[in-house]
Amino acid sequence: MNTKNIYHLGIKEIKALLQDPVMIFLIVYAFTLGIYTSATARPDVLKNTPIAIIDEDKSPLSQRISNSFYPPMFTNPDIINAQEMDKAMDKGKYTFALNIPPYFQRDVLQGKDPAIQLNIDATRMGQAFSGGGYVQNIALKEIYNFLAPNQSLTSSVDLNTRTLFN
Repeated sequence: MNTKNIYHLGIKEIKALLQDPVMIFLIVYAFTLGIYTSATARPDVLKNTPIAIIDEDKSPLSQRISNSFYPPMFTNPDIINAQEMDKAMDKGKYTFALNIPPYFQRDVLQGKDPAIQLNIDATRMGQAFSGGGYVQNIALKEIYNFLAPNQSLTSSVDLNTRTLFN
């Protein structure tokens, strides 16, 4: 193919495109507004997500875990009791409720396999699905950092996730 043919075909396509305003609109949208909305409107990213902590242990480790949830991903966590959790989750007040059981720190230090329960309100689907992993990673990171100066992690700490549907 010679250069003259390519040039004439290009001019022909541009003239045809100028005759089609819908196609021009779609091209402009795809390369401007479409890209902008995809980049800024992400429902799966956590931003000011409400979280509650049920701290039945009240140990330095549980305090450390509670203090690790902060803005902009989470709101400052509310410390509530287990009886308040179900009512608050049913009302949609919290997306996540992290329940730290009694004697959690003691069990971690003794090498037992304690479990932290994470309750998720799945009515906020975007935050619920991506946020469970965030909460688990934050809690495990704090446990590892708590144990790192003293000893290696000999026990496996499980975070049991329970997703509640409306």
